Amino acid sequence: MQFAILISVLVALILSAFLLLTHVHSFFKIKSKEVIFAFEQSNKQLFESLETTTTTTDTITITEENHTVKQFVDYHGSWLKRYVGIDIHNQAVSRIAYTGAALTDKTPNLYIEDTNSPIVVVGNTRLEGNSYLPKQGIKAGTISGTYYQGTNLYYGRAIESNAKLPDFSPEWLQYLENSAQGALLENGNLIPIKKELTNSFQNTIQILYDTSAIFLGDEKITGNIVVQSDTKITIGAATQLTDVLLIAPEIIIHDRVKGRFQCIATKKIKVGAYSQLYYPSSLTLLDQKKPIENTQNNTLQQPDFEIGTGTMIQGSIAYLIKKQETNRNRIKTNMAIAPNVRITGEVYCRGNIDFQGIIMGSLYAKQCIARQSGSIYLNHIFNGKVLINPIDDYAGLPFKNTKHTVAKWLY
Repeated sequence: MQFAILISVLVALILSAFLLLTHVHSFFKIKSKEVIFAFEQSNKQLFESLETTTTTTDTITITEENHTVKQFVDYHGSWLKRYVGIDIHNQAVSRIAYTGAALTDKTPNLYIEDTNSPIVVVGNTRLEGNSYLPKQGIKAGTISGTYYQGTNLYYGRAIESNAKLPDFSPEWLQYLENSAQGALLENGNLIPIKKELTNSFQNTIQILYDTSAIFLGDEKITGNIVVQSDTKITIGAATQLTDVLLIAPEIIIHDRVKGRFQCIATKKIKVGAYSQLYYPSSLTLLDQKKPIENTQNNTLQQPDFEIGTGTMIQGSIAYLIKKQETNRNRIKTNMAIAPNVRITGEVYCRGNIDFQGIIMGSLYAKQCIARQSGSIYLNHIFNGKVLINPIDDYAGLPFKNTKHTVAKWLY
């Protein structure tokens, strides 16, 4: 009798365990499906959002059937940061990405404003892809006995350019101005400097701020963090910056700096020699200095934006200036790219550029300048190369009326 009772109890326990296991398995199967659904929906919503570049000041919340969708789009440096969150039965999934303008078959590789003078190519210059040129066209020239070495003047298509460069999204330009004036300080959490700092992009932005100059010597800073100074930021070779945004009137990057970060400056950017900035990095100078009228002094001034020899940059570089001031400083060098510099991405200069490096992607400029042997040659390209962008899905600067693609998944 006791043995029969024992067997009955064991059978009951086994059946209970089996029922519990079945229930748990069914529960986790349902939850797994919900998580998979949430991931699929978050990806779908984010890719659908690429059709628009309109930013949102607040998080948009939409309730649908059995889940809630939260979306947020705003600029972070030169990229649009897109957030999509899906909440289904307390299962929360989010996707965050940097996005930028996608390449098309009409994307310029070279775009020079039509200033009623031709482009002159000299030395080892090579122009590939879509070249948007002034109506006066392109011709070979010579500087100090150096002749053009190419067999063709360009290798690709020549298209007539307009009297001004392609425009950016007005929202982005306003974001740059507001950021330079300290707008981000109102929305972030101020933090002290430490040797090592990390902050997720799912958290509120953290800001390391000082009214005086900031020198980063050997700090390791990663994630959703802004470093901002009212005067100057200097980055030493031992500093490790990943996805960090730097804002200051002057930003100086020493030789041999390695990292992935973005810069917004209003007076000067100088990148030392043999540095390596990985994709998607960006350097943006929104020049707010008062233009100097004296032409002779302009010829002696250092460029506002300098990139030293041997440096490699993957991402975007932009020199911007107010439209009403673009006719001043006709022979001043606003941006200088030294020999042996390799840029994969875009260079945009709303002024005069002297470049002797390699741009694998796009160069937009008001005017090219070659400063050689004590002379200044207007609209000359000396030993500069503009080649096809090797990254098919490259995401770039936020031009007007462009479709976006993903530059980097943050989560």
